[in-house]
Amino acid sequence: MKKIFLFVLLAGFVFSGQAFHIVGGEIEFITLQAGRYQINLIQYKDEAQTENDQYDQSVRVAMFSNKDNRQVGSFVLFQQNISTVNYTNEECAIAELQTSRIIFTETFDLNPEDFQDIEGYYFVWERCCRNAVTKNIVNPDGTGMKYVLEIPPLWKDDQPFINSSPVLLKPLSDYACINQLYYTNFTGTDPDGDSLVYRLATPLNSSSADALPIPSSKPHLRVNWNEGFSLSNSVPGSPSLNISPRGLLTVKPFDIGVYVFSVVVEEWREKVKIGEVQRDFQMLVVDGCNPPEPPKVTVQIPGNLDFNPSVDTLYYSLTDDRKFDFIITNIKAGETIRLRAEPVNFSKELDNLFSIDQAFVKSGQDTLIVSVTAPGCPPIRDAPFIIDLIASDDACPLPQLDTARLVIYVESPPNDLSVLSNTPPGITLNENDSRSIDFTATDADMDSLTLSLIVPGVINPAILGVSLDITTNRKGLIEATLNWDTNCQLYDFNKRPNFLVGIQVEDLDQCEEENEDIRWINMSVILPPNTRPIITSNTDEILSLSEGDFLDLIIQTTDADNDTIDLILINSEALAKLGVIWKDTLGKGSVSSSLQWQIDCVLISESSKREFEFEFRSEDYDRCDIKNADTLKLKVSIQLDENTPPVFEFVPDRVLEINVPFEITLRALDIDANDIVSIEWFNAARLPRSPSLELIAENGPGQSSATLRWTPECSLLDFGQPSKFIDLIFLTYDDGCPQRKLDTMKIVFEVRETRDYFADFEPANVFTPNGDGNNDSFRLTNLPIANQNLPPDNCEDAFQSIIILDRTGSKVYESANRDFNWAGDQKPTGVYYYLIQFERTQYKGWVQLLR
Repeated sequence: MKKIFLFVLLAGFVFSGQAFHIVGGEIEFITLQAGRYQINLIQYKDEAQTENDQYDQSVRVAMFSNKDNRQVGSFVLFQQNISTVNYTNEECAIAELQTSRIIFTETFDLNPEDFQDIEGYYFVWERCCRNAVTKNIVNPDGTGMKYVLEIPPLWKDDQPFINSSPVLLKPLSDYACINQLYYTNFTGTDPDGDSLVYRLATPLNSSSADALPIPSSKPHLRVNWNEGFSLSNSVPGSPSLNISPRGLLTVKPFDIGVYVFSVVVEEWREKVKIGEVQRDFQMLVVDGCNPPEPPKVTVQIPGNLDFNPSVDTLYYSLTDDRKFDFIITNIKAGETIRLRAEPVNFSKELDNLFSIDQAFVKSGQDTLIVSVTAPGCPPIRDAPFIIDLIASDDACPLPQLDTARLVIYVESPPNDLSVLSNTPPGITLNENDSRSIDFTATDADMDSLTLSLIVPGVINPAILGVSLDITTNRKGLIEATLNWDTNCQLYDFNKRPNFLVGIQVEDLDQCEEENEDIRWINMSVILPPNTRPIITSNTDEILSLSEGDFLDLIIQTTDADNDTIDLILINSEALAKLGVIWKDTLGKGSVSSSLQWQIDCVLISESSKREFEFEFRSEDYDRCDIKNADTLKLKVSIQLDENTPPVFEFVPDRVLEINVPFEITLRALDIDANDIVSIEWFNAARLPRSPSLELIAENGPGQSSATLRWTPECSLLDFGQPSKFIDLIFLTYDDGCPQRKLDTMKIVFEVRETRDYFADFEPANVFTPNGDGNNDSFRLTNLPIANQNLPPDNCEDAFQSIIILDRTGSKVYESANRDFNWAGDQKPTGVYYYLIQFERTQYKGWVQLLR
């Protein structure tokens, strides 16, 4: 085992708290079924740092249209799984490189027809910022990251387009060493079998330096390379960082550091690019690794010691023994050598080329010889094929390897082309006719045969009434019948009245080579004639209406073939909310229906629109359901009069005294007599804290009145202040159309403390409790003469009590109630004396009781 020893720990290089924790990732979009999709966001987190040890619980990705960069969706994904990214060889692990994989995911229901822009769509997620010690970009801790996934439309050719984005495999799990080759398959798979092509790209920057920027549309910002770095030199070396179209990432770096890079994976189907995903990642390059000692490999051909694999081609006939020796040297005891073969100019797998794929080097052993047998069925027929024979050791951080490239020509077993006969170039039938054609397929090698039907763009040809019946099937011969039924009530020919049918025969030869014969037949069905229904109306196509107008339309449709036809109003449910009355109709040959609409300003104003389009459609129900419809569009413009606001009657500012009741009536008038007018506080939350303050409104058509009642309390005044100005703001509004209007009024109230009532107090001095209902008791409240009433309490002087004495000084009555009422209590006629006590003020006087 080749160990690694890090002799140098770089100052300021260790992943500390200043290093951001996300080191890479990508977005995935998976079609579970048409209309049901799964979105994944994958993050790779630096677990070597400790300051950013928290994991997001959710992320948000945005979806945009390529056509106009308009946002068409926003999706919240929730954390589902956290796992460890393992080293290629765990014995090579170092503390500075520990990576975890975090998956955020959620499933969504989307209507594919809502996403059919031919230019496709893209998903975006953004985050700030990158590792502060990143070496190859400017201002890394102020530079964010942006993940982007491009997808094709979800609806194409009048049907759901089924596609899932590439699933990328393991990210960088190992560090790289100075002057040592670093390589990895930075590849993925495609769930749909689409071809994948890889290339380097400049990493993307976030749209702002916020921790979680709002995902932005194109154009995408890119990071700025530091001086000396570029897309072609993102990790300098010999070679510098590069990726092959098949996804092999290689670099032999010059210098230590953390380097960010990005790989774009393009997705191709039928030679058309349909999408791409961009993966961000960073690479750690260290020093102090043991110099690599890779194994050395060569090839020897038994009986041909002069064979040179670098210039010679190895030829094998059908009868030759196809064995040769794969020799590995420069190996040491204790090493584990792994062997594999990779195709160069073909894609067929070579799983069984070696009898062993791993060998442990024993003590004293310096050479490993493996006998290899070339395939009897060559991957390329009648031409040389090239394979790389690779041996690798178990060095750290990555196995070191050597490759011997071998060009081999293997004579292929004979295989003649299977032949189809008796197939016509084309068939034309009237609808509802049928036809059967007998044909044969033969193979001179007497191989077994398979037969299949192909209709370009159609998965199952049976939906077009085309089928095969095989009557004879033995080695070297198939006899079959091609059947075609053109009954349009069983099969839909609307979109394909003309199409190609391919009959393909394939032989099952020894080497399973693709060796098919295919004959194409032009199929045409003549559908019955069908005229289009015609829609007419009793009015012009553009109308102008006002509030209260009544629209009465008669819409008629006729069909010259006397087919059953319908007459419908598009978006009728939404129009019904505006008061439109309409009923879809179905009939034969000719049908009509009426549209009625009473223009209601309230309903119109709720929609905020003033122009409306009525689209009527009629389609016939003919034998073959041929799409043959007519449409009629009517435009209606609504003119609405402007609403007049209600207006308050003017009320001047007022002076109020503490504890003195106040009442006033507010009025608002509206010229539009039918509008309901209301009065209320402009902002009830900002009213003074006064329990006695109340506003009682009587709302009605054309006008509103409101009674304001208020007995200001001492609490309204600031301590020691004799007065205070308080603003009360009132609001009046109507329910007018198309938009309600309002008016406001402010009254400034001066609330103040006063002693004028104390100085002016002159109570009555006689009462007559004789039961005549006139002046029957002695009281000092609610009297018609104002200054005969007790002074109102103010903030410093409030009523306490009253005591009444007779001539002898004896107390005959006492009360602490301001609203006292003394009826004499059967006391004799005479003069009585009283003492009225306020907190600060006393009143002494007399009152005469007369009977």
